[in-house]
Order: sequence, then structure tokens, then C-alpha cells
Amino acid sequence: MIRTGIYGHLDMDQDIVEKLMDVPELNLVGLYCPEITDNNFSEHGGIMLKKYAEADSLLKDVDAIIALSPLSGLDNVELLVKNSKHVFFEPSAEYYNRDVNKLSGIIEEANVKVQAGFHHRFNNTFLSARPFIANPKFIQANNFRRFDFDTEGCSVLMDMLINDIDIVLSVIKSNVKNVHANATSINFAGPDIINVRMEFMNGSVAQLTAGRIATENSHEVSFYCEKDYTSIDLCRNKAWQVKKRNAGSEIKLFQENIGDLIVDPIPVKPNNLYFDEFSSFAKSIVFNKSPEVDIETVLKTYEIAGLIKEKIKLSTSM
Repeated sequence: MIRTGIYGHLDMDQDIVEKLMDVPELNLVGLYCPEITDNNFSEHGGIMLKKYAEADSLLKDVDAIIALSPLSGLDNVELLVKNSKHVFFEPSAEYYNRDVNKLSGIIEEANVKVQAGFHHRFNNTFLSARPFIANPKFIQANNFRRFDFDTEGCSVLMDMLINDIDIVLSVIKSNVKNVHANATSINFAGPDIINVRMEFMNGSVAQLTAGRIATENSHEVSFYCEKDYTSIDLCRNKAWQVKKRNAGSEIKLFQENIGDLIVDPIPVKPNNLYFDEFSSFAKSIVFNKSPEVDIETVLKTYEIAGLIKEKIKLSTSM
């Protein structure tokens, strides 16, 4: 089993602890949290964890680290990798304005696995629909949040749009050719809505819109392929595949005929984001394979985010 430690603040989220302990390849040893200064053990949902007073003590006892905020920044991840630890970390906006290429070299030299916590990659609706998405030529995504004062601190780019950017990059296996972006704001306190058009070298195009000023939450993504298209509703956990009807088409059980289209629902399997992420991380170590979301993936996603930010600056200054 892989001796594993938690490095950072749990924020009383016992689900992380429970799901870590559910992964058979991982053996949760304990945690280091600078904010916990008393007692030798910390209780999380009835689970008692050994609390380490010093980070170095934890690192001596483990092979892998789950790095959480505020200890999941680039400098901390570099430190953990230099100590030859496999690392699962939660990236933040810091990663798009820092040189992540240096970390790539350190990871290769240390010969460890480093996986980023891009939770949307393990969303059960997206995972269920992914096998039906083959070489999409056009992707349309609309991601809106109902406005309230709690969402004012939400970054449309770094908290919302970046998730769809990463999903697009995961299904279009081609380099980005051009990025066009514009934004608008109702009160000029920051972009409330951002629209992005990504053009790829293979001719594929992605049109993404995200906004934090809507009357209700909605998040839908449609992937248009050669013979059909697949849509996912990430708010309602629904997915379906749509095809044109022809003379030889037969409506099967559970399918729906809408006009001359055949709508085939895709069964959405239940899952837990943390369990699937931690399980994927563990398997990358055990089977010595590249993590689902490696540091190069993070680099590409945040590079696009940086380009969008610059495009928005240019469009708003004109």
C-alpha cells in the first residue's frame, strides 16, 4: 500500500478523509496542518488521524502527499517533489502566472507522479458521456450561475470558464491555433460574462460562454462529431446522444423521436469526485502511468486562461 499523508487545511471536510481511506491502494498515515497546534490526533467525521507537528516528520513517514490549500501552491508542490513524494494537489489561479515548466523538469528528475485536482474531469455526467464523444468538430458550452452576493467573489475566468477549457482540451487532441475572447460587466467590478472562441490546428472549434449574473444555474456542453452530437447537463446530471433520423432508423426502448432527430439518453453512473480522483492518482503510481491530469495538462489549461485574460484586457481598453 502507498503510505499517504494530508498536507494542508482540511476545512472540516471529512469526505476527503473518508474517500482516501476507501481507496485500497492508499494507506492514510496522518496529516500536517499548521492551524492545528494541539493534541496528537485530529478527528474528522469520527476518524482519528495522527497529527504531525512538523512537516518534515510527515514527509519521512509517507510516499505520497495530498496537498490542500494553503499548502498546494507551486512552491510547496516543488518542495514535495524534491523530497521524492508523489503529489496530488489542488491548483489555484497562481499557476497561470508562474513558470510551471520548471516543475515539469523537477518531476521528471524525481521520477514521481503528480496529479492536479481538476474535479470536473471526474464529474459523473462527463465521464458517462465521454466514450460517446469521438473527434468533435465543434463544441458549444454555456455555464451560468444565478447571481447573489456570494457569487460576486467568483471569478468567471478562473472559477468557471477554466473548467470548460480543460474539458475541451481533454477531448480535442490538437494544438490551439487562435483564441478570441471578449467580456462585459454590468457594474464594471470585473467581467460578469466572458465569451471565448478557441480554434484548433485540426479545424475544430470551441465556443465557450460563462457568466455569474443569471436568474438560475445552468451548465450545458454539446460536442458535435461527424455523425452525431452528445450533450451533457452538468447541473441536472443528464446526458444524451442525438442523431439524424433516416429511412432505416428504428426507435429503440428509451429513445425519443423529436422531429427528425433520435435522442438516445446516456445512463449516468453515480460516482464520488474525490474517490475517483484519488483512485486515479493511486493507480498512476501502482501501474507507473501518466496521471489523468498531469502538470503538462495544467500548464496548457492555464496558458489558455492567460491568453484569454490578455484578450479581455485588450477588448475592454478599446
